[in-house]
Amino acid sequence: MKSREVAYLQMLALLSLSKTPRGRKNLAEELRIGEGIVRTLLEGARDLGHVAVMRGGVVATEQGLSFLKEALNLCGVADIFAVEEAKRLLCGRRCMAYVLQEEVKDPLKTRDSLVRLGACGALILEKRGDRFFLPPLGESLESYDTALASLLKAKVAGDFSVIISCGENYADAFAYIALKCPQRLSF
Repeated sequence: MKSREVAYLQMLALLSLSKTPRGRKNLAEELRIGEGIVRTLLEGARDLGHVAVMRGGVVATEQGLSFLKEALNLCGVADIFAVEEAKRLLCGRRCMAYVLQEEVKDPLKTRDSLVRLGACGALILEKRGDRFFLPPLGESLESYDTALASLLKAKVAGDFSVIISCGENYADAFAYIALKCPQRLSF
């Protein structure tokens, strides 16, 4: 069972991706938590000014987005964005890319940990120059999926490691938050 703090960060991350307000039931389904927990998280988020409650659901506020960015930075994540194009190469319905501030020391162990946390698949990449490579063998992503490589090049500036995590819902795709944030943040 995930901690409320991880659920809170995952909820803010999901709201940050949403173009429209999301309801409590949708949040509960996508994050695989109960509606009562979502209600409690939303009440706290509203009190902190992290979400705004609207007629059609809730949206993240600028203050909430700023808090999420700071928390993810503490977890070693420089950026996070949806990558629907990765579904062709991996699995699931939802895919998230995490641009990391450091190199992934053990790609296979990291991938296995993400799968244990619910991801149906994960792709770990290193960007050097204008190309992405798959560690530990160093194969080029372009040889597997040129469209995904082009999308990532447009979104990731500089030499970073990138993890793409996919799953049937956002809880699975947000497995990296569940993996790294409890270790880095003192909730």
